[in-house]
Formats: sequence, structure tokens, C-alpha cells
Amino acid sequence: MKIYENFDSSKYIQKEVFNTCIGGFDGMHQGHQELIKSATKFNDDYQIVTFDTLPKKFFNNKHKLLTTNEEKIKLIQNFKPVNLVFINFEHVMKFTPNEFCNMLRTNLKTVNIYVGSDFRFGLDREGDVAYLIKYFGSDAIHIIDDYQLNNNKISSTLIKSFLSEGKIELANDSLGYYFSLSGKVIHGNQKGKLIGFPTANLEINDNLQIPKNGVYEVDVHLNGQDYKGIINIGYKPTVSQEKKLSLEVHILNFNSDIYDSYLTVSFKSFIRDEKKFNDISELKQQISIDIESINKN
Repeated sequence: MKIYENFDSSKYIQKEVFNTCIGGFDGMHQGHQELIKSATKFNDDYQIVTFDTLPKKFFNNKHKLLTTNEEKIKLIQNFKPVNLVFINFEHVMKFTPNEFCNMLRTNLKTVNIYVGSDFRFGLDREGDVAYLIKYFGSDAIHIIDDYQLNNNKISSTLIKSFLSEGKIELANDSLGYYFSLSGKVIHGNQKGKLIGFPTANLEINDNLQIPKNGVYEVDVHLNGQDYKGIINIGYKPTVSQEKKLSLEVHILNFNSDIYDSYLTVSFKSFIRDEKKFNDISELKQQISIDIESINKN
């Protein structure tokens, strides 16, 4: 897979690629995967075209994402496109629909296009699939039906709403894999270690969607090894008065110093809401119950 970053109308891909899939591809969910399956049904020679900054993020910096561009690259690699092209959104945002289509044909050497039915492009989002058909011809444009799961149209927005409600299983089903967060282990207040359950305090990219506050069963990926674990997302009201959100992971049967290491947690299930306990003893008892519940799985 060849990666083209910061792509604009002054650049060209090296050779013609038969099929082009265009979209945001935030999270590479089941709908995105269905788009790729359609593009590769008769020919494996295809490329993915997306944007360096998604339009919603560009116009609203508070907009949360499912994946960083680095994570998106790792997910897309599994689907083996010839090219992955990140178009410079700031460069093309003022293009007319015709100028955008010209870039697809000339710079990206596009023959066939695969898009979702709601794809829009160009200044003020004037371009749509009807314009693509007008420009490229009906035989070249393949509009992929919305991917449905439990009568819901799968989208990045829907998945983020599942996460914000703690509906991890629904989010995972929509993604087609376990929702994951990666981050650096930073120093915390050592309260977990003092009560007998040491935790790794995770520093997460601020642009990413965080699940609802609570306790979750997770798989922990660290230094090429996988471990069972639980993560608490919240404010640790029993042991802290701080109003700073934290993500603290307790890795089962593990007690090594991993400060400054990078780890990934894959969310498997929601265990319970975060709550304030009457004392440390009550908290420890509940953590033991939480751990016992995932050891049974």
C-alpha cells in the first residue's frame, strides 16, 4: 500500500487504479468495509481516497473522532488497497464540483468510483452522486446502499452515540471489531497501587471519542503481549476530589513498571457505572467483584 499524504491538485498518483473508494473512513466500520467489498468484487485493483482532516472536524474542532489518521492507516492496511490518499481538505474545500471531479480524473487517475449515497463534495457541498454521474457517466459511478444492523444505518456518528451511552457491544458489532483506544502510560497519584490494584494511567488523544464513564472489561495489548484487564473511565470520586477525567487500566496478573510505554485497550463489555463508595474497603470489594466477573468469561 502506497500512502499519499497532503495530496492536492499539484500532485499525481503514479499509475491508473481501476476502482476508487471515497469517504471519511472514520473508524473503518462495517459500512466502510461493505464499500470496499463492492469495489473489489470483480477487481482487487483499488484505492481509498479520504481527507487529511475530516470536514466536520475542520469546521468544528470539538468534533470527536473514532480514529486518528495513524490508526486509520493501520486499519486500512488490512484491506490491501493499492493506494491510500489523504487529500488536503483545506486545499479542496473551495473547489467547485467540476474542479473536484477534474482532480479525481486527472490527478487520481480515477476510472470507477464507489461512494455512499450521501456523499457530498465541493464548495458548500454542492456536489453529490448525481453530479458524479453527470461528470463520469452512470457506468462509472457505483452507489453503495446504507449498511444496516438491527434496522440502524451504520455510521461513525451512530457508533459514537453507542460509545457515549456505554453500549460497547453495539459499537463493536457496528465496527466489526473491538473498539480500541491507544495511549501513553503516564504517572498518576498511585492510589490504585496503594489499595492493591495498580493501574496504568492512560494519556489519550483529545480528538478521540471516549466511552461513557464507567468500568469496562478490556483486552490490553502491550509490548506484543495480550492481557485481560479492566478500565475505569471517570473521576475516581472515592479516592480523589479532582475534576479531571482519567482512564485507568488494571492489568490482571501483571505488576511491572510500564511508565512511558504505549498500550492499547480493546473494549469488550460494559461492567458498571462509576460510583462513589463509602470507604476504600467497599471500593476494594467491588473491584474484586469486577475482576471475578471477567475471569469467568
